[in-house]
Amino acid sequence: MTADGPRIFLSHLAGVPVFGPDGDPVGRVRDLVATFRADRPPRLVGLVVEVLGHGPVFVPVSRATGLESGQVTLSGPVSMRRFGLRPDERLVLGQLLDRRVRLADSGEQVTILDVEVHRHPARGQWEADRICAHRDRGGTARNRGAALAVDWSALSGLPPEETAAASPVGNRPSSGEDTEGEAEQERTARALMRTEPVVVPPEATVANALARLGERDLMQALAAQVYVCRPPGEPPTGRYLGTVPVQRLLRSPPEAPVAPLVDTELPPLEPDTPLPAVSCCLTAYDLVAAPVVGDDGALLGAVTVDAVLAHLLPDHWREADYGMPDSAEPGAAGTDADGDPAQPPAAAAPFPSGHPGGRDEGDR
Repeated sequence: MTADGPRIFLSHLAGVPVFGPDGDPVGRVRDLVATFRADRPPRLVGLVVEVLGHGPVFVPVSRATGLESGQVTLSGPVSMRRFGLRPDERLVLGQLLDRRVRLADSGEQVTILDVEVHRHPARGQWEADRICAHRDRGGTARNRGAALAVDWSALSGLPPEETAAASPVGNRPSSGEDTEGEAEQERTARALMRTEPVVVPPEATVANALARLGERDLMQALAAQVYVCRPPGEPPTGRYLGTVPVQRLLRSPPEAPVAPLVDTELPPLEPDTPLPAVSCCLTAYDLVAAPVVGDDGALLGAVTVDAVLAHLLPDHWREADYGMPDSAEPGAAGTDADGDPAQPPAAAAPFPSGHPGGRDEGDR
């Protein structure tokens, strides 16, 4: 392995803009494709680019320049055929990052945070040689969660099994699919969700997350948690990792990373989850907002409790009289039935001796 040539961390390429040879915008990097070879480090073979108005396509790495600069430019034409993985290929962001592997010498379990690649000066190929990882929670109190750099040859448990669920560019429903009617579509998580949840990357600190919550005016339901996702940081995001409630952020040191604080037990909603199931989820987990995640693993938005209530209440509920009189109407708080100021209530009789608060002992 040589250290010559430029080096990059692949997570930094997620969401970066892609431009054509003429400088016109083409799309954004959605993922990167690597091939696994026997007894050799993986080789970066291409990028998955989300083309504007078209979908994901494969771009050979040989036709992409400027990877190390954070802005990708195509050096020639590429096929617009929809992207699909080959048997020996894996997605770096969707299938490698956040994967648990073991160190070959000690058997210790670590989680992959990033993959570092370098460009071989002789062959001109981008090869992975190291990963950035952190120790899982099972370590000692001294080293739990500590970050470390590991050579690729020191890992076991790779390559990962190919799974469609891990792919951030998996199958998407076509625009011609049948629906169950507009009324039913309006009562799903996709229709109810808001698309401006607070999203932070896994390397963000608690202070970063709290600062994001205070950046803009947010409805209370959206300010109750942050959603931890791989880039890009706007819906549809990269891979959704989990949620961190604001109470947990407030109880944690400001410099602590948010990744170990993620609640992974909360199941996200699918876009087609019907309204009754959405309301059951919010109630069962005592939530004010729930994440909506697509089949590709991307966070699409969040359903808030007020949106659910608005659909559960009867039509024209705002105009109906549900015992909440307007302050200007007779009988409102502070007035009697004739609209005159209400008389102050008579002084309450003192509690009977031996009965605190007027309650029997059995009422406690």
